Amino acid sequence: MTNNPGNSKPAWVQLYEARRLEMEVEPRTPGRPPAPIPRRKVGFTLSQGEIRELEAWQERFSRLLNRKLSTGETIGILARICTARFARLSEKSDPATLVEMVERMIGE
Repeated sequence: MTNNPGNSKPAWVQLYEARRLEMEVEPRTPGRPPAPIPRRKVGFTLSQGEIRELEAWQERFSRLLNRKLSTGETIGILARICTARFARLSEKSDPATLVEMVERMIGE
């Protein structure tokens, strides 16, 4: 039995011949391919309270998205929220202190 009426070789013979053909392999660097969005590993020091807050946000976001978010994704989301809030602050006069800045960003 053959797959191709114009070819008299059985399918299993064609399969073996196809395996023996030299295939050109595209050269690439070893390892994992680069991510579409470059990321960089960083280290930081947090207090226990900050870690609890970060874990709480990670859990909230994970529940909302129905998937486990990484710590990096959680930090990224929070950073973007802060960027948007800070942009609204720049419409007013600059805050004089860190406390004033934080209070304005959280809406107090």
